[in-house]
Amino acid sequence: MSDPHAPYTVYTADMSYFSGKFEAYLRYKGIDYRPVEIDFRSLNFEVWQHTGFKKVPAVRAADEQWLFDTTPMIGWFEARYPEAPVLPEDPALAFLALLIEDYGDEWLWRPSMWWRWEYKASRLAAGWRIGSLAGFGGGLIAQLLSWQYAWRQRREWLWGDGVTRANAEAVRDLYLAELDFLQAVFERQPYVLGSHPSVADFGYFGSMFRHFSNDPDPAEVMRRRAPAVYEWTARLWNESVERLGTVQAWAWPDGAHWDGLLAHLAGDYLPYLEQNAQAWAKGDRRFDFRGASVGFARTVTTQYRVWCREQLRTRYAALDDESRERLDELFAPHGGLGLLAGAQPIDSGLDEALRIPRPPLARRRRQSLLMWLLGQARN
Repeated sequence: MSDPHAPYTVYTADMSYFSGKFEAYLRYKGIDYRPVEIDFRSLNFEVWQHTGFKKVPAVRAADEQWLFDTTPMIGWFEARYPEAPVLPEDPALAFLALLIEDYGDEWLWRPSMWWRWEYKASRLAAGWRIGSLAGFGGGLIAQLLSWQYAWRQRREWLWGDGVTRANAEAVRDLYLAELDFLQAVFERQPYVLGSHPSVADFGYFGSMFRHFSNDPDPAEVMRRRAPAVYEWTARLWNESVERLGTVQAWAWPDGAHWDGLLAHLAGDYLPYLEQNAQAWAKGDRRFDFRGASVGFARTVTTQYRVWCREQLRTRYAALDDESRERLDELFAPHGGLGLLAGAQPIDSGLDEALRIPRPPLARRRRQSLLMWLLGQARN
């Protein structure tokens, strides 16, 4: 199929959670793209100027259209490259795949930050690499940037966002629980939902590849505790539709090894999205989150995750009765999906901001010196 938007230039970073997720998808689908490693100049004068977000990955199409945010981007590319779709045809299984993708993107971010920035070997390795990516080589400026970035990440995503001495071990151990779940899955089948990668795999891949399987401390844990997961990270990075073929065999979750993930989805992640959205609606900048297995005192209210909740509620409401019944039965032992079925709508206000593709900006955006140096706030 001829693609008028191809080839694509993908702005990426080899330390980036979401860059790894998106590049794995492009490689799997065989989409023609050229990766460009981001630096301060391209982030500020290309990506931010045209998308309004200082985040990677971002995509510039051959016709100068711009794309950003991995979840909408994968949906956009799926419409143009439908062979071997990464959403199962079964509506209930497709919804579950999207829920797991969202969970992998948003819930596993915090333990990823913990394992990268709290353990010294990983902190030094990641900090030095990120400082070098800024375009200053490996000198003093790169070292100073690495220290500043590590301080910022720990402050913004951990100790300034609900992590305390009381829950620190629980945050750390979220990673171990995911390893145990995925190890049991990959001992039975090559991918999360069967024979082929789905968006559930790519959602997990962001944290499991660029953070957990590459940073020194969590990588050693993965190799020893969950070798099938370690193998999966390499397999998915090297996978392609051409090699795997287009005949897909999807598998509905079955077995006690699924209980841990289903409990986290229903008991922790969906309540987190709900409580975050309620705080957003009230104008609260922080809230005390209480889940079934972990809580975060005075965690930051995040607008983007209000949008995540919107998308999940809309997709759940659009399901046919039989598909909803199957999902409700699957989650019933773990608290059910009532937070999707009965919760009030709360508008994130992000639909237009996240609409893609975006035409190139004709005039230059302005930014403060503080934003240029420290980056963009998460909202």
